[in-house]
Amino acid sequence: MTSLLLAAPLALYADAETTTVEAAPVPAPPARTASNVVFAEALGNGLFYSINYERIVDSWHIGLRAGVSYFTYGVSSYGKSGNLTIVTFPMVASYYLGGPKHKLQLGLGGTILYTGVSSDSTGARFESERSGAGLAATAVVGYRYLPPNGGFTFGVGFTPLLRPGLFLPWGGAEAGYSF
Repeated sequence: MTSLLLAAPLALYADAETTTVEAAPVPAPPARTASNVVFAEALGNGLFYSINYERIVDSWHIGLRAGVSYFTYGVSSYGKSGNLTIVTFPMVASYYLGGPKHKLQLGLGGTILYTGVSSDSTGARFESERSGAGLAATAVVGYRYLPPNGGFTFGVGFTPLLRPGLFLPWGGAEAGYSF
């Protein structure tokens, strides 16, 4: 009797016509509502640090970023003193791969570098042939946590800088807020 009860549903399927079931459409990932990111980066494309703004264009999976940093350091030699000043402007376009929050960041760009030296009141001059403005090519290969609806964001990456005759293998870490 038990085997007859178990076999009854099979008999119903044997007599039924074959029907096809259409799969439900796969829902699209949620649209990004946070397209703006403000963050600080330690080391990285800005050399020592930088404060950055990035605009995320979700439909193309890219981010366009611009930043700035300012660093000054007192120098002295034989009782004379002055200041070394370094200003950087990193600009990077990144392509993001991955899920809605966790991303692989691949970017290329440039960093405008300005170095200058001031002298003290005695007229001591601290100069070198590297003073002035220059441009360094830069890149990013890293991880980025980028929530689609805003909030805390962070990342780490390899951020080399390249100038004629100079390759600086560099890295950086960033933290900020997306909105």
